[in-house]
Amino acid sequence: MSRRESVSQAVVQPLSNAPAQPAGPVRRRDWTARTRDTALNALRYSRFVTVMKRALPITAAALIAVVVIYSFIPRQSDKLSMTWGQMGHIDNDLAMLKPKLTGADRKGRPFVITADAAIQEGPNVKRVRLKNVQADFTLDRSRWLNANATQGLVDMDKNTLALTGGIAVFSDDGYELLTARADVDLKKGAFVGPSEVTGQGPNGSLRADTFTFDQKTERLVLNGNVRMTITGHK
Repeated sequence: MSRRESVSQAVVQPLSNAPAQPAGPVRRRDWTARTRDTALNALRYSRFVTVMKRALPITAAALIAVVVIYSFIPRQSDKLSMTWGQMGHIDNDLAMLKPKLTGADRKGRPFVITADAAIQEGPNVKRVRLKNVQADFTLDRSRWLNANATQGLVDMDKNTLALTGGIAVFSDDGYELLTARADVDLKKGAFVGPSEVTGQGPNGSLRADTFTFDQKTERLVLNGNVRMTITGHK
């Protein structure tokens, strides 16, 4: 019976003239279970926030490294600031809505990383699904770079990241690159793009069936029906 129903019945029921009965023994509420649940939820939230502080920069790094426009410099955790709009549940999974991560690299260049939602996959706190990730970086000489991905899945146990649903990178000087998917081995720094990749800018355009990128050597390899057009300047 809900609280509203109890109140309604208490209003409409007539008062009884029967003599009052002696009160029985006072029953104490056992708060142990509730306290334990609250503590467990707080621990889950804390772990989730910790994972997200790693997952968002890693995802942004992958977006940037896909096109080798900006070499992602490891961020120092004490220079990161993360906020979010709301913590709750989506389909019974723990979710962080509108997470926002801000900070600066070792050269003092600021960046902002946001997502519509970060959702923990079931009971595994180290598997996080990201929706609509946006990364904005300030480069040297006040230039900027924006990268976004529709979906991402970070697995901290396997050290992998899968970006799907479309990846796009744009720079302020007119360059853009598009691809559908990128799979990342975070431990090795290896990126594999199994889908077509296309790019264009003031100096020309390119396309390829697939690509691979080694973050350590900064080597990008285009494979399959590679075409590149160089635009000359008059």
